Amino acid sequence: MKKTIILFYMLIFSITAFSQAAGNWIDNQAKVKGGYGSVSISNSNTEQSFEGYYQSNNYSRSGYSKGADTVIEIQARILMNVKADAFHAIFGVSQVCDSIESGHELINQRIEHFTKALLKLGIKKEDIHIDFISQVPVFEYAAGSKLFSKTYNEIPKGFELKKNIHLTYYNDEIADKILIAAAKNEIYDIIKVDHIVSDLNSVYSTMRDTAIYLLNSKVDDFKKLGLTFIPQYHTIAESIYSSYPIERYERYGTFNYASLSAIEKKTDNPYKASNQSSSLFYNKINYNTYELVINPVTKGPVVQFTYTLKMQYALKKQ
Repeated sequence: MKKTIILFYMLIFSITAFSQAAGNWIDNQAKVKGGYGSVSISNSNTEQSFEGYYQSNNYSRSGYSKGADTVIEIQARILMNVKADAFHAIFGVSQVCDSIESGHELINQRIEHFTKALLKLGIKKEDIHIDFISQVPVFEYAAGSKLFSKTYNEIPKGFELKKNIHLTYYNDEIADKILIAAAKNEIYDIIKVDHIVSDLNSVYSTMRDTAIYLLNSKVDDFKKLGLTFIPQYHTIAESIYSSYPIERYERYGTFNYASLSAIEKKTDNPYKASNQSSSLFYNKINYNTYELVINPVTKGPVVQFTYTLKMQYALKKQ
């Protein structure tokens, strides 16, 4: 009884607010693939990992399905919103230089100053890692004249160095301060931000307990309908799925139609061509295909976990 009470209290807890964090990696995927590719979101209300599994079994949204006269299937679908307890950000740093020595000196100075700013924000030194990416020559074209033609040849003019800064932080409220510190050191490329949930076992344990409670409640409902629930045997199957914020961002466009300045000038064409700009927004998994949502109210991106428990009973013929 205590376990049941605790379980239902967990369902009413809501997620506290934290800021959105995505990074340029998402927009880069759209440019490379002509869309969001692996991070694209289907318009259907069922996540891709489960879609084929459930359609092939013809499950209804009520959670009940009949396969034969003496076989009955019962399922419970749970979704849980979980606030990340850590964030891992990657910043890209590049430096163009005329010599290898000067290039390393300049890029290391920028990284060192950025690291000192991070330490002042409370980020530990062991949570900062520098990843060397590339060191390539930079070429320019020089014109060479011949008797009847002119040629252009590549000549080395310098080098370009690239390094990535990996950092882990646990308080999302300092995200803006991290960005400001990066910009002050001419670091503008935010590659990506990962949301991390450390205790996955606790998340799935909570969802499993909830699903078991729902299935037992459904069995009791069948008994109230007069069904003699004496199975010859039964089977159990479970499915788990997780969706992180970086996978749930979608593109949208904004439009500006009217031109007030054109109207004031009394031109024959008071409307100018629409100005469209695109941005991203976090689009969480819809709730309408789930029987129960733990922590349904969210204020910002969260990690979403889904759990499905299915039981199939072969009943004795009555």
